[in-house]
Amino acid sequence: MQLQRFDLSAVIIRTTAIALLTLMAGCSSDPLAESALQPTQSSNRAIATTAEVGLARHLKRIKAKFYGAYWCPYCTKQKEMFPKEALSYINYIECDANGKNPRPDLCSKAKVKGFPTWEIKGRRYSGLLSLEELAELSEYKGDRNFQN
Repeated sequence: MQLQRFDLSAVIIRTTAIALLTLMAGCSSDPLAESALQPTQSSNRAIATTAEVGLARHLKRIKAKFYGAYWCPYCTKQKEMFPKEALSYINYIECDANGKNPRPDLCSKAKVKGFPTWEIKGRRYSGLLSLEELAELSEYKGDRNFQN
C-alpha cells in the first residue's frame, strides 16, 4: 500500500487564507464558517453610564432595530458596547433560527443581508457602529460621555 504525501505547508497556507477572507467578509457568511471566530461569553460591564443608558433609551423611544445573529462576532462586539442595563433597552432581533428568541421572518421582511444591521429612522446601516455613530445617526441630544 502506497501512502500519499501530506504537504503540511500547503494546508497551513490555505487555512490561513480562508481565515483571513472570512474575517474580511464580516458576518454575512455561513454560521459554521464563523464558529472559529465566535467570541467567548459576553463581557458587558456591570455598571452603566448615564450616557449609554440615555442613548439606549433614546434608540428604544425612536423604535430603532438592531438585527444580528448569535454566531456573529461583530454583533457580539456591538452588544458589548452597551452595559447590561443599557442593552436591555435595545430592540435586538435575532435573525438565525437557531438563536435565542429568533425572528428570521422579521429579518427576511426587512431584507437584512449582513450583520450587524441597524434600522434607525427608516434607514439601514450595516456594520459595527460606535456609540457616537449611533448617537449621530439617531439624532441623540443627550450626554455623549460614552465609556466604549
